[in-house]
Amino acid sequence: MNLLKRFFAKIGSQEEAEFFLNSSSYILFLIGFLQSILFTFLLGSFRNFYMDVLLLFIFGIVIRFSRSRVSVILLCIYSLIILLGTTLTWFGIAAGGGNNIFLALLLLLLSFRTAWVSFQFHKFANTELVWKNIGIRHLIALGLAFIFSSTLFIFFILISKFLGITEMNSLHGEIIFESLPISYILLLLPGLPWAKKRRMYTGPEILS
Repeated sequence: MNLLKRFFAKIGSQEEAEFFLNSSSYILFLIGFLQSILFTFLLGSFRNFYMDVLLLFIFGIVIRFSRSRVSVILLCIYSLIILLGTTLTWFGIAAGGGNNIFLALLLLLLSFRTAWVSFQFHKFANTELVWKNIGIRHLIALGLAFIFSSTLFIFFILISKFLGITEMNSLHGEIIFESLPISYILLLLPGLPWAKKRRMYTGPEILS
């Protein structure tokens, strides 16, 4: 009950905002973990929903380690899409969405609350964007992500030829295709060597 009250309590300091954002990222990890168990062992369809689980883990990591306002906005959009798909599936209007509308509502509530607190955190920390560093880090992340994705593609081709596989599995194609945006996002995290000297904004990028 105390944790629930603290979740909805007014944010009055940078430390309180940081505590909430950390807790929010852990909740995202927990939701992703529970979904992976549900899809794998109960529904037997993890392959069809693994991207949802992966996105939750990525959002959790980015929120925990970068305090990115862009990421929380994207999380809100993602949670709205999840709720819409779940609602349509719930009422039998469409197929392919989730079935747990309560979890979708929880994710939506968490997302919007996290977005609000994220902006409060930057307000308390009095941060300012450093546009030059933002551009440099995005270019570095994009370049390294392209190299990683291309290397992964070449690796799959070489392995396929070595094993005599003439047709690539659709799952392998999805992994290669999605490796570019996923690695791009992760390469923007502030703890990486090239990021430490090129902070995207002034003030504390992370406090713990």
